[in-house]
Amino acid sequence: MKIFHQIGLCLLLLSMQTTTFAANKVHDKQLLQAYDVLFNKSVKKIATARKNISKKTAAKKPTQRTPQINATLVAKKQINKKYKWGGTNPYTGFDCSGLMQYAYKASKVHLPRTAAAQYKHTKRVSMKNLKVGDLIFFHTRRTRARVNHVGIYLGGGKFIHAPRRGKLVSITDLNSYWRRKAVGAGRV
Repeated sequence: MKIFHQIGLCLLLLSMQTTTFAANKVHDKQLLQAYDVLFNKSVKKIATARKNISKKTAAKKPTQRTPQINATLVAKKQINKKYKWGGTNPYTGFDCSGLMQYAYKASKVHLPRTAAAQYKHTKRVSMKNLKVGDLIFFHTRRTRARVNHVGIYLGGGKFIHAPRRGKLVSITDLNSYWRRKAVGAGRV
């Protein structure tokens, strides 16, 4: 606003200068010099302001999210949705692998349907090197399948999953119980 005020003063001085040109050439020359000083300062301030604005807008450009980050955000939106064996959508409910498949599908990443197939499909990662969006695979009950449960790692020692019948999609600590049940981790 101050810049525009200065430009207005410059224009006022210029108009005053033209009307008094015939009356007083010395005074006119001083006004013209003052106008030049103010105009040059204003032009420099405008240029600086434009540079600052373009730097700020460049810094605010949205960063592109990775599929892993996007999948975790989609999974978080499903918190408190009911568990349903074989469930693959938020309207009827999710089972553990259905939740993972749904979250990654929103990121345009294909995952197979079952936890065991997802385990085979992903690249192995050590539990020490988990990143947000990695899948953690578990053996939670007495079945022939080596992998029968899956969750998505959120960081900070937490993961999100659809636990079992009667439970809701939730965030759980990767505590000693879950670490004992862990078969491994995979990166999509």
